Amino acid sequence: MRYYSINIEGAPPGFGAAGLGAATYTSFVGGRTLPAAWNVEFDIPVGPASAPMGGALVRVWGISLAEIGQAADLVNKKIKVFGGMQRGLPLANPAQAGLLVQGYVFQAFGNWIGTDMTLDLVIQPGDPPGQSASGGVQAGGGTGSYDRPINLVLNWKKGKTLGAAIETALKTAFPGMTASVSASENLVRQNDEVAYFQTLTQLGQWAKQMSKSIVKTAGYNGIEILVAGNEIGVYDGSGAASGAALQIEFADLIGQPTWIEAPIIQCKCVMRADVRVGKTIKMPQTSVINTAQALSSLLPNQRVTFQGEFMVQQIRHLANFRQPDANSWVTVINAAPTSLGAAGGAPGG
Repeated sequence: MRYYSINIEGAPPGFGAAGLGAATYTSFVGGRTLPAAWNVEFDIPVGPASAPMGGALVRVWGISLAEIGQAADLVNKKIKVFGGMQRGLPLANPAQAGLLVQGYVFQAFGNWIGTDMTLDLVIQPGDPPGQSASGGVQAGGGTGSYDRPINLVLNWKKGKTLGAAIETALKTAFPGMTASVSASENLVRQNDEVAYFQTLTQLGQWAKQMSKSIVKTAGYNGIEILVAGNEIGVYDGSGAASGAALQIEFADLIGQPTWIEAPIIQCKCVMRADVRVGKTIKMPQTSVINTAQALSSLLPNQRVTFQGEFMVQQIRHLANFRQPDANSWVTVINAAPTSLGAAGGAPGG
């Protein structure tokens, strides 16, 4: 069954379900799905520093008049949103459920139109203003506070790798966080270079452009910087930090993957929290097995059009809890081939 849990830390009394501690809106309690759970909608984008995708939106339907009147009290409260599937349907996989995003409530609106009452929450990643304990960046589900001003100084010495220079800069600017670097050893300059940045977005965009200007190999996507929890990841797909590729099962896919630009494909899965930006996914290889009685035997394409491994570039979680169609509870993944042979053909081919 579909699963969500929205936890708001420090919210005043009156929000969420009674008896669950912090203000919590959820569809699953005590190992069981709640038939009368709130309807929720959300749009949660996840992307690297070089291409930040903005904040997340969560809407809760069926709230009380008191919750509408107190909506402004949720501003700057810490929030976590969990989602995925729980047991109850044959193909549901509870292991794929987990944290989608964490941050703070940037804006909160209570709306009352006719008989509909909703609570809209705009979520920004990071700690609330004035509450940062880690140098200004703190986020989960793959997003970071990329636009918060911070003093970043990059001192890139001759003969040293760009990854090492970025790691030193991040450890200096964010002493309360861990920097994890996996970048090409070929990113070396023959002269010293010093650069200054005010935000992680500026550093991420510069690092991506600079790395692609040095390594001109076809299919190389450049360095990306991603904040996840208390860790800042620096990666370009050339190292082993991403670990083993996450196998995408045929039953997880909703429709066929497709090209959206060269060399990026897009695939849509049942909502899951185990896919991460910067990690590698592997498309299913086996064809669909049909029988004469199976409806799928009427389909012209009986296997996934893309094969091999792909590095995840961006993620978007889209949800409408009570909308019954499959497209209303999904994770949309944009990914690039890790090798030229992975995609199985050029766009349009």
